[in-house]
Amino acid sequence: MKVAIAGAGMSGAYLFRMLKDRGHGDVDLYDAKKNNACGIRPCAWGFAPTSETQRLISEVADPGQFEKHHSTQISVDGVKMRSDLLILDKPSLIRELIKDEVVKEGLIDLNKYDRVIDATGVSRAYLPPIKDDLIADTVQYRIKSEEPLGLWFNTSSIGYEWCFPLGGGEYHMGFGNLRSDVKSYRPATAKGEDLVGKQIRCKCHSSVRLTTPFYSQPFVSNGKVVGVGESIGAVAPIVADGNLYAMQTAEMLAENWDDLDSYSEKVLNRYDWMRKERSALEKMMAGKMPSLSEALTMKRHSNMVGVEMNTMHVLKLFRKMARSGHESQDCPIDPS
Repeated sequence: MKVAIAGAGMSGAYLFRMLKDRGHGDVDLYDAKKNNACGIRPCAWGFAPTSETQRLISEVADPGQFEKHHSTQISVDGVKMRSDLLILDKPSLIRELIKDEVVKEGLIDLNKYDRVIDATGVSRAYLPPIKDDLIADTVQYRIKSEEPLGLWFNTSSIGYEWCFPLGGGEYHMGFGNLRSDVKSYRPATAKGEDLVGKQIRCKCHSSVRLTTPFYSQPFVSNGKVVGVGESIGAVAPIVADGNLYAMQTAEMLAENWDDLDSYSEKVLNRYDWMRKERSALEKMMAGKMPSLSEALTMKRHSNMVGVEMNTMHVLKLFRKMARSGHESQDCPIDPS
């Protein structure tokens, strides 16, 4: 079987390595040319929980060589909580998965391949368009800071800003939102001072799909094109984490390579909880509070990825975002 993988990000590179290691020799890898400094987009660095992340990476490489920081505490809207979050050198991990493979550019001729994997993320270049697609814009910075900035998330309107320590005094900071203009966001020090000049190593804009797998169907088109990762909505709608799910969907496809109906069913079952998160997100966008059931789903998700958020924390977060969602219907919020 001649296979083409469109997209050399987390899901595409991971599936490529799995297929190669399992004896699928005839696999071509395609990707669009990246003009940002790290060579990938988006440059999300967080993976959680640790045990599942290490298990998946250990299938194809040594996870230890990519670990930059392991957090045991995180601040969410100023509240400190226990966490289990790995910050990985994602560009190096992807390069290790690809190894010396020549990555092709340009559109894939579907007639030349028996199967085409759509791992193009938010572009979803080879699968049918999604009705009611939810796409959030983000702006991301890699910065240098002499003072410790910590690991934190702060909600702001229908979205949040973040700071991840990368080690060596470097941090990944950014802002993502469904409504506000992310271009106005500027990273700041813990004292609120602007980080400018030599402190900013790189900056890029990207988008993230918050649609969920249920609303991103079909995953298979014309019996030939199959989606993985963000192209099929495998991103948590509220927290927007997707690195782990990118690898999980690739693994599920590899394990169900000859039964694509089973693959689709397993994806829907595994990420059914994302439907409730999307419902909660839509309510907050309309300025309404999500239900208690949706709050409990969010709590279970946060606990699943190692953040010990209790129900009260979730309700406070929902209340803040719902209030901002109501205000932003008339006046978009400037996060700066």
